Amino acid sequence: MARPLRIEFAGAVYHLSSKAEAGAVVFHDDADRRALLAVIAQAMERFDAQVLAYCLEPDSYELLLFTRQANLSRLMRHINGVYTQGSHRRHGTVGHLFQGRFKAVLVDRENLLLDACRFVELGGVRRGLAAAPAQWPWSSYAAHVGQVEAPDWLDVQGLHAYVMGRPLQGAADRRKAAQRYEKLVAEASGLDLWRHLRQQIYLGDAAFVERLKGQLTGTAGMVRRSAKVGGSLKARPWRDWLHEAGSREEALYRAHTEGGLSMTGLAKELGLSVSRVSRLIAGHERQRHQH
Repeated sequence: MARPLRIEFAGAVYHLSSKAEAGAVVFHDDADRRALLAVIAQAMERFDAQVLAYCLEPDSYELLLFTRQANLSRLMRHINGVYTQGSHRRHGTVGHLFQGRFKAVLVDRENLLLDACRFVELGGVRRGLAAAPAQWPWSSYAAHVGQVEAPDWLDVQGLHAYVMGRPLQGAADRRKAAQRYEKLVAEASGLDLWRHLRQQIYLGDAAFVERLKGQLTGTAGMVRRSAKVGGSLKARPWRDWLHEAGSREEALYRAHTEGGLSMTGLAKELGLSVSRVSRLIAGHERQRHQH
């Protein structure tokens, strides 16, 4: 069966989910959850994107994401790849944590943005982890209702302006928007977001699908599509990464986390062991965090 097209363009809003590989443990503890949020923060800055909502669950995570560039696949490879490497170092494990292909659905930001935010933040309730969204601490709900300070990479102001229907004017507006959003989430306990799903990749009505297809036809040079039927797109060769990077270690790190090149393939390319390549990538990542 053909996989859904992966459509990428500047200004897109996606509902994203990434689930655990069979038998893998994504989060051993809260330290792991904090580590994933740190990687997400890093990815938002590096790939010029913004989180609109998130929820971390025992075996998966969900994001509502706005991308300013056509770079979703690179962004998600970075998040899952860097987090997986860190998890293996912390827990002495090996192998895949996440299923190879994350799920990405384009969201009608004009009509379904609020529903998508609420759906994501009700993930803990849907999974039976909490009786109310405020009781599950690993989502963006607390920041959106003003219970905790929001990180820079979470667009609380944008959601509040959407709820108010206009730009916010000050602290009173922010409080009012938070209260209004809290009430809207409370009214959404039975929200069925997926009734709007079309062709596996569009979250919106028929008009949204046609409008988006027309937009993509007019900006074909800005759109990347990946069908990945029975194979994968040709990866950028190792020499390109080496040419762009300031060191071999940086090239290995970027080729693996951004380009999706496997450690096994890189090891063959350089005549090194897989464990040596893994250590070089991990060493570069540690240097990045120290700076």
